[in-house]
Amino acid sequence: MTLFVDSSGILALADRDDPAHTSVVEAFTLGRSEALVTHAYVIVETLAVARRRYGPGVTADLIDRVIPALDVAPVDAELHLAALSAFRDTLESSVSLVDRTSFAFMHREGIERAIAIDADFRAAGFATLP
Repeated sequence: MTLFVDSSGILALADRDDPAHTSVVEAFTLGRSEALVTHAYVIVETLAVARRRYGPGVTADLIDRVIPALDVAPVDAELHLAALSAFRDTLESSVSLVDRTSFAFMHREGIERAIAIDADFRAAGFATLP
């Protein structure tokens, strides 16, 4: 089985004060028996937020210790265009382009579960951990 990893999950992993931290740590332990996958846009978003929110030390730790544990897929032109189209069609919603990319990626790869705190994943029909 494969678990998709969202930036909300990575950020909760990095923040010990996050209410979901302990549950996210437990969800990441599934990565020992299941593949943990994400895409490049999630990494870009995660590192930008981490540096702004937590500073360079936490950001470096994510680069050195967390990201290498993930299978990071590139966002190809087809995936980007599908996500951009879905984003354009739903501009009135609060769902980001990165999340639209994640949903399109998960559908394309047949992934049903995500390590995500973001409620948009559940609203899109995916199971989330924690």
